Amino acid sequence: MLDTITVTGQRLPLSSFPGAVDVVDGETLRVGQRRVNLSESLSRVPGFTVRDRGNFAQDLQVQSRGFGARSTFGIRGIRLVADGIPLTAADGQSQAAGFGLDMLDRIEVLRGPLALQYGNASGGAIVGYTDLNEDEGLGADIWVDDRGARRAAARWDGAHRASDWRWRLVGSHFGTPGERPHAAAERSQGLVHGEWKPDPSSRLRLTANSLMQPWTEDPLGLTRAQWSADPHGGAPAAEAFHTRKRISNHQFGLRWDHEPTADRAWWVAVNGGARGIEQFLAIPVAAQASSTSAGGVVDVDRRERGLEAGQRWHDARGSLSIGVELAMLTEARRGYENFIGEAVGIRGRLRRDEDNHVASQSAFLVGEQALGNRWHALGGVRHVRSRFESRDEFLAPGNGDDSGSARYAESALSMGIARRFDRGEWFAGYGRGFETPTVAELSYRPDGGTGLNLGLRPSATRSLEAGMRWRSEGRRLGVTAYRIEGRDEIVAAASLGGRASFANAGSTRREGLELGVERTWSPHWRYTVAANWLRARFTQGFAYQVFSGGALQTRQVAAGNRMPGVPKADAFVEVAWNSLDERIGIAMELRASDRVFVDDRNSDAAPGHALMALRGTWGPSASGWQAFARIDNLLDRNVVGSVIVNEGSGRFFEPGQGRTVTLGLGWRSP
Repeated sequence: MLDTITVTGQRLPLSSFPGAVDVVDGETLRVGQRRVNLSESLSRVPGFTVRDRGNFAQDLQVQSRGFGARSTFGIRGIRLVADGIPLTAADGQSQAAGFGLDMLDRIEVLRGPLALQYGNASGGAIVGYTDLNEDEGLGADIWVDDRGARRAAARWDGAHRASDWRWRLVGSHFGTPGERPHAAAERSQGLVHGEWKPDPSSRLRLTANSLMQPWTEDPLGLTRAQWSADPHGGAPAAEAFHTRKRISNHQFGLRWDHEPTADRAWWVAVNGGARGIEQFLAIPVAAQASSTSAGGVVDVDRRERGLEAGQRWHDARGSLSIGVELAMLTEARRGYENFIGEAVGIRGRLRRDEDNHVASQSAFLVGEQALGNRWHALGGVRHVRSRFESRDEFLAPGNGDDSGSARYAESALSMGIARRFDRGEWFAGYGRGFETPTVAELSYRPDGGTGLNLGLRPSATRSLEAGMRWRSEGRRLGVTAYRIEGRDEIVAAASLGGRASFANAGSTRREGLELGVERTWSPHWRYTVAANWLRARFTQGFAYQVFSGGALQTRQVAAGNRMPGVPKADAFVEVAWNSLDERIGIAMELRASDRVFVDDRNSDAAPGHALMALRGTWGPSASGWQAFARIDNLLDRNVVGSVIVNEGSGRFFEPGQGRTVTLGLGWRSP
């Protein structure tokens, strides 16, 4: 962990930040790790739960204090940013695969009230940074495991001193036959980060990333009976319909920072991106007979663009920043039948054709101020206006015009205060936040009716936290307690055949406690503990209608039920040994989780589990040959890695990976 963080482009000491935050450095992200998913590193952050679906067609499920657990694919309720590029779209939907773990030098993880400075859908924030320094050189590494997966990556850090340019280029390729039947995947990624400093007061940053994921098989979830019979099996429907997904994702960003005087700075940034998805679902042919069906094949083409500009005034005691952000998303969404005649799993007739547009404008104000020698305050407010519009181009008998629009105007407020003591600080914070529905959440009504799900309202939250951080030579301790009251929380109403619908809950409450401990107790030994306890429940009963089994059903959710997908407790523990010259390292990891309910009615639950991993590393961290070996799920436990919340056909359970042995080799130039 590191001792500084970034607020509106300005580095602040951790002792000045009045909120829950952790920083994961680049060495922790990479050394002895497979570098495929954020789940490898974020498990060591208190308050964050990352559940690996074992399904590369659906990405990870990332939670911050329970926010994000409803997601059936991708990430909801959490903001993602990498080197200034928003990985969260204008509608609030994010994709974790855009994070390049080979590129980044640190990831700052915010949760609680002060994450709300990012605005819409900020139950937490994951912000990655690349810090180019004086180092130059080449590097490459490769690993393989005993299940047939493999990954290769190369990196070039370079500079052109005559023109003041520095850069880092990274390329990687990953492939796996899949832990389960019908789960093969490939992923190729390229990343570029460059900086030009024409003078000490100016800097231009260029960032780009490109991800290509050709046909990725989707093994689907399993029912309780299927998982009990074969904890690493596949769903028969996955094979029958050849469920699969193809993804392309390209993003770029350009930012200019200028500091004309010692007490003033301004910046302007632009970004853009394109994302294409083609997905074959396991929707039965009979279910597509309805005239309002969108078919069983999804074809989406997205275009995104954004602008940010701001100015900051600062002195030795504090700073004030003001700025605006504009974001626009355009989407062409098509739906096709997944059959022709008796043959299934192939593209058939057009059943859906619509164009969606999302525009968002926000203005923000962030200030921080030292109050005497020991007190420090930080606060921010952001007002967001957004517009959603859908134009239906597919009109047919029995399928009317499903066009529609919605407008939202919401504000987020966050404030915190910290008081330093000899070796740490106390802090407390308060915030009000909101989350508007995404395009996917507005697409389908739970009752199966015609038209968009425009009855879905934005959610609102009020968050309060208090905590303490303490550190000395070789020791760190952090404790945070929080309470979050929610209203109109967006919940998964049903998920059937890859098609998810959403509704509003009544009131919700999250009460939690986070603990983070690090200690180096000798030149050889150290340990890390990250533990969470979270009581997340519906405090008010609610009901919604769901079209299931050919009929309209009313789902009743009782007050006091646990929120699905959220473990009541989870923990990460690591005990590590290093040689004095740090050329050899051995570590034991433990990841444990309480049971997780699968739906709002708490009708079933995935059992709790504890997984152990063993890793060993050899070689200097700076240059030369390096190697690592790791064994994940050391005791070969059968676990549920994640659940598909409110899955309509009862396929809630996504199996976790069995025991896996990985061997890696790398090289860095001096």
